Amino acid sequence: MVDEPDGHHAMRLEAGVALINALTGGHVHGRPKPVLGGHDLVRVATETLGNGQIDLLTAERLRNLASRLREIIESLSRREHDQAAGLLNRMLEDSKARPSLQRHGEQSWHLHFHGPEADLVQQWAAGLAVSVAAAFGEQIPHRVGLCAAPRCDQVYIDASQAQIKRFCGLACQNRVKAAAYRARRSGS
Repeated sequence: MVDEPDGHHAMRLEAGVALINALTGGHVHGRPKPVLGGHDLVRVATETLGNGQIDLLTAERLRNLASRLREIIESLSRREHDQAAGLLNRMLEDSKARPSLQRHGEQSWHLHFHGPEADLVQQWAAGLAVSVAAAFGEQIPHRVGLCAAPRCDQVYIDASQAQIKRFCGLACQNRVKAAAYRARRSGS
């Protein structure tokens, strides 16, 4: 396996992480995250994927897809690679992922992982399952994770060379460092 996923798979992984963070989880940056429903769920799903064709049923199915992806990443973060592989294999099977060359109008032929009849959620499920599987071997267990900050369950991708990222972003990293500083100061 190569050191980095190809550009298409990397973009899919980033979109998957964005979908997970937008539609699942209970906390972000130390604060409770509201459970999305109705119009808010549709709006957030639409903003996350940049697709204006999302209705409530589609948004709910996308949240289910994001929950399945979260379960895989949670297994990886606990170093339960066999469980993650089993979950991913089920997702590949359920999505009916299969490579096929497709062409739209005058565009050149390109690779899809779903049939032409697939709806939006089936397209994303197949593409995300294949992209996670393509990166699974040596890469993804070290490249994705859950934020280590208290009261934050956001997912991140570690694109650093050192592969030592522990937080979803600077807000959580600074929050943890500030709490550690306050704890040291009160203990002395």
